[in-house]
Amino acid sequence: MIPVSDIRQSDKWALYLKGLGWSSHRTTRGICVEYIKTILGTMVKIQHPIPLTLEDLKEIEDFCVKQKALFIKIEPFVGQDVSILERSGYKKNFYPLSPPSTIYIDLTKSEEDLWDNLSHSARYSIRRAQREGTVTRFYQNPLPEKVPDYFEMLKSTARRKHFYVQPLKDFLAKIKIFGKDCHLVLSYDSNGKLLSGKFYLCHGDMVLYSTGGTSKEGLKTKAGYELLWRSILYFKGLGYKVFDLEGKDDSRFESITKNWGGFSHFKEKFNGEEIEFPYPYVKYLNPLLKFASKFGNLPF
Repeated sequence: MIPVSDIRQSDKWALYLKGLGWSSHRTTRGICVEYIKTILGTMVKIQHPIPLTLEDLKEIEDFCVKQKALFIKIEPFVGQDVSILERSGYKKNFYPLSPPSTIYIDLTKSEEDLWDNLSHSARYSIRRAQREGTVTRFYQNPLPEKVPDYFEMLKSTARRKHFYVQPLKDFLAKIKIFGKDCHLVLSYDSNGKLLSGKFYLCHGDMVLYSTGGTSKEGLKTKAGYELLWRSILYFKGLGYKVFDLEGKDDSRFESITKNWGGFSHFKEKFNGEEIEFPYPYVKYLNPLLKFASKFGNLPF
C-alpha cells in the first residue's frame, strides 16, 4: 500500500517551492528535480521519486552539471534499490529534509475494518469526543477567514509540543496553489468554540496530513481523535486510497525526531502501516565538497 506518486513529485508542490525560490526540471520519465541557485553554486534535491534507474541518474547528473550543482541530494521513495544509487557514486546521508518515517492508512478498507483496526484507546477517545458533543466541519479550499483561528491554535500547539511551524504566508500559499486539493477540517464544541484542526493536501490517490493542532480544552475532550477519524472517512468517501500521516519518530534519526514522540504516539493509535523510507543519499559534484566528504558526513 503506497501512493502511485508522492505529493513531493507533483506539479503543485513544485509551484509551492517556486515561491520559496526553487526551480524545477522534469526528466524524460517525469522525475521532478528541484534546484536553487546560491552565490556558492546550485543545490539540488529530489524527494520521493519513482524508483530510479541508472539511466535516470545519468540524465539527472548531466542536467545538474550544466546547472553547476554543488551536490545532488536524493530522498528515495519506498521500493528504491539503493544499490543503484551507490553504484552511481551516491553516499548515505544522515540529514533528511522530509520526515524519514511515516504511517500510511489504507483507505480502500471498509469503514468497519478501519474501525476495528483502531487501538482500544483510540476508539474510547473517539466515543468520548462524541459524547462531549464535538462537531466537525470540512472546508475544501478554505476561505481566508477560516484560517487565522486555526493558525493561532497550531502555533500554540507547536510551542507546547516543541515543533516548528512555518509562517502564515507559507500556509496561505499552499491554499492558493493547491486550491480544491487542500482541505481544512475543524472541530468545535457544542458552543462553537474551536477545539482542534487539521490541514490536508491531496495528490493523485493520496492525502497528506500537513499540519494539525489542538487546544488544551480539545485535549481534554479528545477532539483530535474524533477529527482524524472523521477525516479518514471523509477522504475515503472522496475516493482517495492512501492517507499519509506525515511523519513519526525514527530511531535512525533520534536527534532530528526526538520531539516527535507525542504526535507519533497519537498517530500510532490508528494502527496504519508504518513506513520507513530509505536513508537520504548524496553525490557531491563540487571538488571541495567531494574531498571534504571523505572525512565525514556533511550536514547537507
